[in-house]
Amino acid sequence: MSNNRKDFILTKLAEKYTFIKESDLNKFYQKIDELYKVVKITETNDTSIFSGIGDPDVISFLIKLSNFWKDLLKEDFSGDDIAKSKIRHCTYLKYWLYDKLIINGFNEYDVNMISDFLKKNKHGYMTAIISGKPCNFYKLSLKNILKIKNLYDYYELLYDFDMKHYDDISKDKEYLLYFKNGLDLYKNSKVLCHSGKQSEYCYEFNKYSHAYNNGRAKSDTLSCKEKLLSSLYKKDTTPTDGKTMNTIDQGLYELLQKDSIVNGTKLNKFYELLEKHYGVSTSRNCDYLEKYSIKDKSVICELLEVVKNILEKWDDTYAKYEELNPNKTCTYLNYWLYDKLLYKDASPCDIDMFYYLWYKLYIDKSERKYKCSNEKYYGFTKEELDNKKKLFDFLEYYNSIKGKLKEHKDEKKNKYCSYLKVIFELYKEMEQKNDPHTYKDEIELFRSIFFDNKELHFLEEKCPDLCLGLVFSDKYKTLCPFEKMAKGEFEKASLKSCAHLDSINGSGKIGETNENDYNFSNLSTSTVYSELNGDVTSDNYYRICSKLIAYNEKNCGIYNLCNKLVRNLIQLSKMEKKKRTDRCEYITHWIYDNIAKILNINEKNIYDKDALSEFFHVGYDILNKLDIFDCFYNTVNVNFEEQREKKHLHDYFKNYGNFNCNVSSDNNECQKYCEYVLFINRLYIKYLERSCDCFKSEGCKERYPYYFKCDDNYNPHTLFEKLECKNFEQLSNDFKIVTSPIPVDYHVKLLAEISEVQPHLISWDNKKSSIIPEVVSDKITSDPFHTFSLGSFGFLGVFLILFMLYKFTPVGSYFNNRDTINKDSYFENFENQYLEDDVEFNHSNTQNRRMRIAYH
Repeated sequence: MSNNRKDFILTKLAEKYTFIKESDLNKFYQKIDELYKVVKITETNDTSIFSGIGDPDVISFLIKLSNFWKDLLKEDFSGDDIAKSKIRHCTYLKYWLYDKLIINGFNEYDVNMISDFLKKNKHGYMTAIISGKPCNFYKLSLKNILKIKNLYDYYELLYDFDMKHYDDISKDKEYLLYFKNGLDLYKNSKVLCHSGKQSEYCYEFNKYSHAYNNGRAKSDTLSCKEKLLSSLYKKDTTPTDGKTMNTIDQGLYELLQKDSIVNGTKLNKFYELLEKHYGVSTSRNCDYLEKYSIKDKSVICELLEVVKNILEKWDDTYAKYEELNPNKTCTYLNYWLYDKLLYKDASPCDIDMFYYLWYKLYIDKSERKYKCSNEKYYGFTKEELDNKKKLFDFLEYYNSIKGKLKEHKDEKKNKYCSYLKVIFELYKEMEQKNDPHTYKDEIELFRSIFFDNKELHFLEEKCPDLCLGLVFSDKYKTLCPFEKMAKGEFEKASLKSCAHLDSINGSGKIGETNENDYNFSNLSTSTVYSELNGDVTSDNYYRICSKLIAYNEKNCGIYNLCNKLVRNLIQLSKMEKKKRTDRCEYITHWIYDNIAKILNINEKNIYDKDALSEFFHVGYDILNKLDIFDCFYNTVNVNFEEQREKKHLHDYFKNYGNFNCNVSSDNNECQKYCEYVLFINRLYIKYLERSCDCFKSEGCKERYPYYFKCDDNYNPHTLFEKLECKNFEQLSNDFKIVTSPIPVDYHVKLLAEISEVQPHLISWDNKKSSIIPEVVSDKITSDPFHTFSLGSFGFLGVFLILFMLYKFTPVGSYFNNRDTINKDSYFENFENQYLEDDVEFNHSNTQNRRMRIAYH
């Protein structure tokens, strides 16, 4: 639509369309405009009323407008051409004023100044007298003025005019879009201003709508003319030869026919039965249609004859076909007719008349046992008819398709999965375009089948990496927010150059203690990491991961890792509660482990910081798109060596209960387990004190539960003994036993215990007092016990203060473990820091900030 608002002033519209030039609005407009042109701009004695207005053009306009308002009182609007539209004169006057504001080129500020002036001088200017009745103006912004004028143009110029004018409008796309926008504004304003919403715009709209709808029959559906306007300029490519090859959707029919399940439901058989009456008519006397306003009577006559022939046999042949419910067969009939309407060159108003005559001629016949009609036709376009039927046919055959997904593998299953993706994309498109009527039935039927997560989980399992599980996400307008782009030749070449490599194979110091050395495939963590590392064969995530292709040549595998990350986070987004938290821990450790291998970090801890920065950016973009707000990973000062150690600890605790071996039967496996436990014990000793706050009576509290457990039952020494690792002498000699840290309340508890045994140490009640300070001083200084006691309590006092600083302030946490400095504040500041700093990385081997995983 044109951005020049002056293209749609009334004089321009009248020049373009004859029916507008001859309208009552234009006749009134022209007379008002003639009166306005002869009004003179006089000087005013009271300039104070214009205080705050500095633009002379605005002041001149207001002076002339006020003089014009006064002249309207004297004017006679009783002429034949204008008197008949007297009820609309107030609206016409407002329309004229809005046009003037546009013609004068006033901007938003000017319009606000004019509105403020009119409102401040309400009695003199805000109300005009037209045709003997007051006409109130409301304070509208320039944006709302453009909207209300567009709405008036639609409603005034099209609603009550002859249908032939639609053909004139449809020839020019710019003007057609303008009028269609007026229709949309009218529908939206009815919703926005429902129940008298308190705004100047809604006051204006409600008053206008009440005046023009007064006496008009209320309807929940759009008028036939509105349907026609909605359908104009839509490029329907559906053939109109009047005949279809297969009544079922062609793509679905081909799949079903190959597997011989096209008759798996009764839908196709019923369609074939209806086809027998299509094109067979005993009479074509359409004279009874002459009294109805129908553009192409032959088309409507043919459709009515077909329905008439079917309904004459409805009770005996169709209503309960093969024990179907009559409501179901009636639904089948209606969708079959949708297919026929696709191939008819009939206007929405003609189709409306067809459904009206169907109801009038056949439904009212009381002798019919089972009645069938369609009261849900709302002027659908051919595209909408096609979409409705395609989705309905699929839903009827879904159980048959589901059965084949369970049976088939590879190629045949992929064809069904491809079709499923097309249908799910269609549903998403229909949902986005849905109004209260168009796709309501199909959307409700779709949701009744798939809204249950179990059904979506089944499809995700059979057809992975197609985003089917995101179909009900309200955040996205498309099914998969990560696709809709294709690789270029350059990108394909860049990815091909490293396709022969093991995508993640680091050679630097991070690889010195490679977890593959302890790759026990029988343990639970191995299964999870295998799932996370599973190949992604499709390019569904190219859109979001394509940013990493530029880094793929030097950091081979980073693009594939991104694809896997999208797939894994999509699966995470559908998990719940404990399983979601558990998988988040795995994904976080998996990310650091794999990206470290790809970056090939060397002994100097040097790597491609730009590649890492972009990867982390893309990762958080994925999290945001999936609305995942409870699973985060650190991106600042990442210490990959430490992250790898944390992964080993995490996996050890996850696998703890699964380590079993028999020295006598499998000595080699037991030795590997024992070597692994010895390795873990070294990490356990390193991280124990920094990860656990232990108390004498309450046990140990875990600071980092996502990779370390403080329960002494998980002590590697316990597992070392269980696996009988003492049989391997060298390992046994190297193993160091470590116990839980000294409780932080140890000294306080010790003092409490001593005071119970020797209460006199803190009791002062039995001491003699002296009123002479010198005597008191002599007693204290001369008695060694008092000297020792005072010193001890002074020491304990200092210790207590230090303990309080340690326990309740960041000071003690800082000295104990730098990791905990940001334990509570990191998450609150993380996202702001991430967005502001563009993710800067420190390559030194300093202690990194802790990774944050937020839990619900």
